[in-house]
Amino acid sequence: MQNSQLIHILSSLSKKETRELRKWLVSPIHNQRSDVVQLYEYLTSSNRLEDDKSLEKERIFRKLYPKDTYDDAKIRQAIYFLQESIESYFTFKKASEDEILSKLYLAQNYRERKLLKLHDKVMKEIQYKTETFPLLNDETLEQRYIIEKEKLLQLSEKSRAVALNYQEMSDLAEMAFIAKKLKLACLMLSHQKIYKKDYDFGMLDPLLAYLKGKESIFETPFIKVYYHIYNLFRFPQEEEHFFEVKKDLHNYDYAFNNAEKSDLYLIAINYCIGRMNIGGKSFVREAFELYKKGLENNILLESGFLSPLNFRNIVTAGTTLKEFDWVSSFIEEYQQYLGPEYRDNFVKFALARLYFEQGDYDRAQDLLIQFDIDDILINLTAKTMLIRLYYEKDEFLALESLLDSMRAYINRKKMLAYHKMSFKELISASKRLIKIQFNDRKKIEVLQNQINNSRILPSHMKEWFMEQLKKLRR
Repeated sequence: MQNSQLIHILSSLSKKETRELRKWLVSPIHNQRSDVVQLYEYLTSSNRLEDDKSLEKERIFRKLYPKDTYDDAKIRQAIYFLQESIESYFTFKKASEDEILSKLYLAQNYRERKLLKLHDKVMKEIQYKTETFPLLNDETLEQRYIIEKEKLLQLSEKSRAVALNYQEMSDLAEMAFIAKKLKLACLMLSHQKIYKKDYDFGMLDPLLAYLKGKESIFETPFIKVYYHIYNLFRFPQEEEHFFEVKKDLHNYDYAFNNAEKSDLYLIAINYCIGRMNIGGKSFVREAFELYKKGLENNILLESGFLSPLNFRNIVTAGTTLKEFDWVSSFIEEYQQYLGPEYRDNFVKFALARLYFEQGDYDRAQDLLIQFDIDDILINLTAKTMLIRLYYEKDEFLALESLLDSMRAYINRKKMLAYHKMSFKELISASKRLIKIQFNDRKKIEVLQNQINNSRILPSHMKEWFMEQLKKLRR
């Protein structure tokens, strides 16, 4: 049973869920089999879920049916009914978490029983809840459409002469569709950008044309924000869409839950990173301020953890802006939110970056040499820092060796073609740089042209190369 679905399910339960589930199983409404309760109690006690011997079916059978001869079909039946009961508990628990949805089910029940006064009472409660609930996203818009549909059924049963709410239903159906379509288009464009996958966007173009004449629809913050997010992906050079998103995230903070806010902040931050990579220096500050705001509002933590990528990017942005005191405090305060498997390496990387940008090359070098992680891009980013460090310390033999090892590493690792080309060009430019003698104007000009014409070298490395070439000209 070690790898059975039931064991995986039970292993995922919290202590609170384990207690609640026992109460669920002993209730005859949910389960009438005593062997199912016994099986549950056996499996969830004395750390048996982690003991392979305790999970042998023959041993479990003896505990449940001490007087019977082993019957595989009988034990499998108990397992089946226990898993079925647990899944019913999960379904009930999930439905109960949504108060409006639970009330709506109750209203539907009363209407079907012709208890219309009770139906009216519950619908008024739902109306109050929706009016005081600030979140209006693709899911809640669809939920409001279902509420209006329930009102329609209620009105239809009361009288044929009463005015029906078809217009409200139509408006909500349209808004829910627009919200879903815009959000999905953004997700598709994001995925397409990374994985070069072609998508059919269906009726998106006619929808966008329709929206141009419907200013009232943009009064819904969710639709307005995703409209500008779509344009960020589609027309990245039109920076006004970024500033609209930034403004709306501040003005309509109440309109998004934390998960949605986290996604939107990261989309805006990734846009900034994209602009930075093509030389948009002002977007370093924009990304940094968005990261700070995300940390202040506690929306960058997922299940209590800060992703290593965000941790690294925050340090990179902060050190680029020379915000050294803030970065030092950030590393000290937020390293505890890194997963244990990442913490040591990413703190070393962060401190190395901080020391490097402060000009403390020896301390930075000590940390970078210790740095060892499976992530290919992070590894190469650390080695990129070593390139600069070895060059500025005139350790050219170490630099030559590093460049050769990087080239071999890149050739044997699987990675996106864009990243592979970018690092190969970095190695090529670095090898040319260390061969240039002081004031060798011809070679300096050749390398300058290579750097200027490159579309794949990161902008901060372009700037670094130009600084070194400028020094060689003196």
